[in-house]
Amino acid sequence: EKILGDDFLVENRFEQQIESFRMLQIEKWVTFLILAFILLIAVFNVVGSLSMLIVEKTIDIKSLKNMGANNNLISRIFLYEGWLITFFGIVSGIVAGLTLCLLQQHFGLLRLSNVPGAYVVDAYPVIVRFWDIVTVFVVVSIISLLTVFYPINNLKKKLKFAEV
Repeated sequence: EKILGDDFLVENRFEQQIESFRMLQIEKWVTFLILAFILLIAVFNVVGSLSMLIVEKTIDIKSLKNMGANNNLISRIFLYEGWLITFFGIVSGIVAGLTLCLLQQHFGLLRLSNVPGAYVVDAYPVIVRFWDIVTVFVVVSIISLLTVFYPINNLKKKLKFAEV
């Protein structure tokens, strides 16, 4: 602009395609909200599954108690099982997500428009960053691990109540 003066309009690629980049930013937030909702459903699924597992294993819990297992050991068994279930879920989700992202990068499965050249890029742009993967792993791990504590606390209360 300094060289050409005020008679010319100089824009970078972000300014030229501001609507497209705004659309991508909105899609990013909508995707985040949808994934947060899916994570919430998954949390309820883990709580329900672990609670049903505890109910189904009542006879096994009684057998372990008769063999001398204390309440902490029994709680830790179910805690580790819950963590194992969530760990495999996290790893399989990350592998599936990475696979879809790599397919999008190489083959452009999701197109922005059917008309070639309508946008700066023809396919929906996807960038896989290492720290995004680490962030997803850590956040989902923390949420999942905290989720496992709810059924375990209920189990501890039941075990203490059964002793009385």
